[in-house]
Amino acid sequence: MRTVLLLAEKDLRLLVRDRGALFWACVFPLIFATLFGAIFPHETRERRIVVAMVDQAQDPASKQLAQGLAAQGLTLDPSRTAEEASLRVRRGEAAAMLVVPAAFATGAPLALGVDPTKGAEAAWIEGALAKGLLSPGCALAPIERRPIADIVAPRTGFELAFPAAVLWGLIGCAGAFAAATVAERRSGTHLRLRSAPIRPITLLLGKLVACLVACTVDATVLLIAARVFFGVRVEKFLGLPVAIVCCAACFAGITVLLGSIGRTEQAVGGASWATLLLLAMVGGAMVPLSVMPAWMRAASCVSPVRWGISALEGATFRGLSVAELLPSCIVLVGFGLVSILCGAALARRESA
Repeated sequence: MRTVLLLAEKDLRLLVRDRGALFWACVFPLIFATLFGAIFPHETRERRIVVAMVDQAQDPASKQLAQGLAAQGLTLDPSRTAEEASLRVRRGEAAAMLVVPAAFATGAPLALGVDPTKGAEAAWIEGALAKGLLSPGCALAPIERRPIADIVAPRTGFELAFPAAVLWGLIGCAGAFAAATVAERRSGTHLRLRSAPIRPITLLLGKLVACLVACTVDATVLLIAARVFFGVRVEKFLGLPVAIVCCAACFAGITVLLGSIGRTEQAVGGASWATLLLLAMVGGAMVPLSVMPAWMRAASCVSPVRWGISALEGATFRGLSVAELLPSCIVLVGFGLVSILCGAALARRESA
């Protein structure tokens, strides 16, 4: 029994000395609980629903309507033209567009276009609009539903879930390749490769290309399976390969960084999956961004998962062109390049 206690004491001492292990065992669960607690608070609160509003009237009646909608919990984002408002809805930046005509005070109809993927938000917006039109000083006008150009209403939940599913596949590839990198170091394979007449940059590029190919193939296989077995539609066949390659490049770079942040498989495995899970949760792969508090929606901009979902949604049911996908794709490639540079710097410092 004494021997068992001594061995247990030894393992506990090792755990306490390993700051990385202590972080993932004690601090990370608190971070995870804090984020989920912020998403699902105990008290009831209204969801933030953004509506791109085009006020062509600019009169007291339209201003009263805007105040009534804001009082119902809607966030009104002014747009100059109906085309601009429609584009914001297509990009997923707003749940709906509302055009207030110049003759609104005389009873001209309002034009309302709702993102077909926002079913719950649509009911909320229509209810808020009905109450807003009853505000004192506001004109009582009919509402005309206007479809958003190029957005196809998802027929099933699979079409909505496909972008997040592809991102989860890329997360799995990144975690597996990061752990394999450390396994090579532990087994001595990395040391033997370094002793060969091979430049370090060549080793890094080799792993980068392997992960890039694996991520691209994984996303393509998921796409084929989604199309064949679940009937997922693709509106822009030219934009989808661009989105997939950019997502793969991003997570290939992240793999290089994750493989350089520790020396043991346990440390890298824990750090990799914890980091990737946080990125997925903050980026909208676990819960929709619309249910998150304002500070988490702002923080989601630093998660490549958010931009990956945006790019894949844009290429499927949102029907964005390649030019319209460029902002998300540029951010994804930027994440990948920064991760590669940071990972190369860490690897160089470790080998020095």
